Amino acid sequence: MAIQFLRTFGIPFMLVLLTGCEKWADGVVREVYFPPHQSELAATVLLTQGDMKAVAALYQSSSAFEKEASTIPSDVTARVEHNGNVLLEWLPGDTALLETGWDDRYFHTLVLDAPLDLPEGEMQLIVEAPGRESLTATATQPPIPVVEASMEIGIDTVDGWDYYESYQIIDRIRFDLLNRALIRDIHAVQFQEGYVEDFGDTSWYDINLQYDDAGLDPRMVFNQTCNCYLIDDRGLDGESLSGFKLDRYRYYSPDWPVEVEDIPLRVVVNLLDQPLADFYRSVETHSNASDNPFASPSTVYSNTSTGYGCFGLASKVVIRLD
Repeated sequence: MAIQFLRTFGIPFMLVLLTGCEKWADGVVREVYFPPHQSELAATVLLTQGDMKAVAALYQSSSAFEKEASTIPSDVTARVEHNGNVLLEWLPGDTALLETGWDDRYFHTLVLDAPLDLPEGEMQLIVEAPGRESLTATATQPPIPVVEASMEIGIDTVDGWDYYESYQIIDRIRFDLLNRALIRDIHAVQFQEGYVEDFGDTSWYDINLQYDDAGLDPRMVFNQTCNCYLIDDRGLDGESLSGFKLDRYRYYSPDWPVEVEDIPLRVVVNLLDQPLADFYRSVETHSNASDNPFASPSTVYSNTSTGYGCFGLASKVVIRLD
């Protein structure tokens, strides 16, 4: 389209640009004032019921014009409270190097003795550091989601892509969710495929059954940030959250006779509080717009008092599909 535009309008368009533009010969300079950036505390704490680690990204904001990246403030601490009781607390020495997928960063990390079990209701996040204004945020811990899920194994086959006797086997996953009355329910549904080790243990990896929203149930939207399908009842009690289905394709070849027992599947259903869902959506929007010069400016959602970071909570249930 751009080439066609230049072919059709190129020369007349350039003549218009050059006519009467002598004053641009020496260039046009417009000074834009950027006020000095006042560094503030930034914290992103996303907690899910049942996790064995509680990770907090506790940093300080920095300007885009600064050469150094954001750093962890000296002696920063954080805690999560419920009705005045401290449930989790991160101290300055609780930092650990964690892999984020594209690099390694230091985060405040608590290795828990038992799966994280937060009571339902409102939680407060308080982050403090000497000489800085405290950061606060509020989120609501949702209950464990109610899910019914099943899988029909080998409902159909699709021819393979080579001339050998290979083909793809289709397994159909069906699931229903509970729509609670008078409450907005936002579910994040993930699928994980297992790799069975020789000694019997199983390692689980996230998989995407369908990337294209075009052929997806209109009640489901794939989100790249959480690598999950978001299902939002939009606060409507009459919104049906039943009858969802997705297909998994398994490759089968006589030379590689992998049975369904060798690649187990499970569904992980998270029930999100709204700040966490808004955060996931805004990160995806911001990421998609970052390399697009024609996209509208977008910001990442924040519910903290300083405007940097997010405090979000979720509960989950894991169902193995056999």
